[in-house]
Amino acid sequence: MSVDLTRLKYFSMTYVFFEDEEDIACEYEQTEQDPLVAADGLSIGFSLKNIDQAEDNACYSMVLLKNSDDEFFIKSDYFDDVDAPYPLDVETSDDDVKFTLQGEDEVMYLYGFFE
Repeated sequence: MSVDLTRLKYFSMTYVFFEDEEDIACEYEQTEQDPLVAADGLSIGFSLKNIDQAEDNACYSMVLLKNSDDEFFIKSDYFDDVDAPYPLDVETSDDDVKFTLQGEDEVMYLYGFFE
């Protein structure tokens, strides 16, 4: 199923760090600003903030990119390399789409919700 970025209206993210003793999950939600879709429909930008503002009060810019083969990538100032496009695995349902980025000792789940 192709994902129409213009239908995505809200984003949230769970980032899990796998530690020796316990896993640490950080929850993020979209800021009040609506996502912005590029004119070509191949990218969408939005900002996320940590739900626990006591831990982290920064806002992070996210850009979700889609290529002509329906492959997805993400760029963000949340990551060490801001300009690197990180490849995402994608699962869709009728209500949302889940983008997953798996690292060695961490995993990101980014959820986009349809209107």
